[in-house]
Amino acid sequence: MKSVRYLLIVLVGLTASGCISQNMAAPQPSMPVLEILRSSDLPVMQVGKFALAPGKSASLDKSVGIRSVSLSSPYEGSFAKYLQQTLETDLRAAGKLDANADTVLEGLLTQSDVDAGIGTGTAVLGAKFSLLKGGKSVFEKDLAVHAQWDSSFIGAVAIPDAVNQYSSLYEKLVLELVSDKDFKAAAKAQ
Repeated sequence: MKSVRYLLIVLVGLTASGCISQNMAAPQPSMPVLEILRSSDLPVMQVGKFALAPGKSASLDKSVGIRSVSLSSPYEGSFAKYLQQTLETDLRAAGKLDANADTVLEGLLTQSDVDAGIGTGTAVLGAKFSLLKGGKSVFEKDLAVHAQWDSSFIGAVAIPDAVNQYSSLYEKLVLELVSDKDFKAAAKAQ
């Protein structure tokens, strides 16, 4: 009986604490992505429009709930814009970003979710990427990355873990893109 009463007190405390808003940290260049960009003969490119995919709920682009925390992007409150900034950060660090390039990379956010459940946490991030050359589409592909981890009962442990796992998906998705053989072939084609 005491354990049930204790559990109820903990649950009431968690729900009474309210929701805390938190912005993701600014993206940093990823060494695995930089290695691929620098070692391949991909051309310089510009990063074009990144937005929420048509037909998707606007909430998908705005925030994810991680227990008592609402996690958002520092870039116009948009996860699509965060993905754009992640790509620009990596391309700039690799010397492959040029605002006047003929090759333009664009994207539509298709998936964005995180669950810091007790026992197991999961997260997913997906986008439809397009590559344009001279205004013509030469590549279009849906890509998604997932994460799964042990998630603690204790919120002070589980929430930062989930934030880190979700945030790392942006670099994983960029790595998935620049590693994609179809993307590389389309980018290199004349």
